Amino acid sequence: MSSKSTGGKENVHFSSKTDDWATPQDFYDKLDAEFHFDLDACASAENAKHPRYYSENSLECDWEPFRVFMNPPLWPRDRKVGKESE
Repeated sequence: MSSKSTGGKENVHFSSKTDDWATPQDFYDKLDAEFHFDLDACASAENAKHPRYYSENSLECDWEPFRVFMNPPLWPRDRKVGKESE
């Protein structure tokens, strides 16, 4: 990630060769305070927001009875994402 200051306003550009992006911790903390998550369904050991997380094949795993946080990888828009497609 690169950032440059432009007259007191931040101009932030994101660049990555992977889809391994982490949710900002302060944003997650606000959501968790309201929803009390039990599981991070799309995480890696490096970016998991909860001690219980799935790092592979999370859409094939059982999410019951957990309250699930998921920040999915960035995929092309035409690709179906989510358990609602079952």
